[in-house]
Amino acid sequence: MKTTLLFLVLAAGMINSPVRAGEDISQNEIRELVRRGELLSLESILSLYPEKQYGKLLDLEAEREHGTVIYELKTLRADGRVTELKIDARNGSLLKLEVED
Repeated sequence: MKTTLLFLVLAAGMINSPVRAGEDISQNEIRELVRRGELLSLESILSLYPEKQYGKLLDLEAEREHGTVIYELKTLRADGRVTELKIDARNGSLLKLEVED
């Protein structure tokens, strides 16, 4: 009986839980990781992906995906299109570039 009830509670929780690509990371945690040299600062990232080439920064988010901190930058290009860049926060490498229609 207890096992059945536990199973139903767990199953209901799984049904009601949204599927997420990554987990949020706090600004304080990011600051500490940057201070310890484990992540690049926003200034460093923006110097690697300059406004002239990638557009004006509209939004920035940070998430942890599979143990890696990812910066997601949304930029507005000169042609009016919005671009999303996913960047590895440890080394600045571009993981994904997507141009929205």
